[in-house]
Amino acid sequence: MRRHALAALLATATALYKVDIHIAGRAPSPKSWEAAAVDEYAKRLRGTIDLKTTWHKSGDQLEKSIAKMEAVLCLSPEGKRVDSEGFSKLLYDSLDKGGSRLCLCIGPAEGFTDELRGRASLLSLSDLTLPHQLARVVLAEQIYRAAEIRRGSGYHK
Repeated sequence: MRRHALAALLATATALYKVDIHIAGRAPSPKSWEAAAVDEYAKRLRGTIDLKTTWHKSGDQLEKSIAKMEAVLCLSPEGKRVDSEGFSKLLYDSLDKGGSRLCLCIGPAEGFTDELRGRASLLSLSDLTLPHQLARVVLAEQIYRAAEIRRGSGYHK
């Protein structure tokens, strides 16, 4: 009986951190391969980081929804380039700055407004151009990797 109670408690435990990925674009089917991949990383992060995705019809809608967020990282070709250890540090520094909450943005094709670029930190995932869905999968994996780096597991080898 004690094991069952402990398992139930652990299952309902809230994550220490909350990371919201905001994307300007069309959401994929919930049964798509990219949705399944992101769901897998979100499942692995349970209890550590609560990872959610919100899709917006436009860049304006995205920017309005995150207007009050303290810690915002926007993906941009001109953004800071980091390796996985650097991303882990950037992620957790941003979470600390944002009161355990972070907003990661994948913007519209035309890019973010100067106003958002001025208040957000800019990050580049790659010199390659990636479709929004693939960038989301890469971002989810790197968030998971960052958590594992911080935990000191063997995942990042």
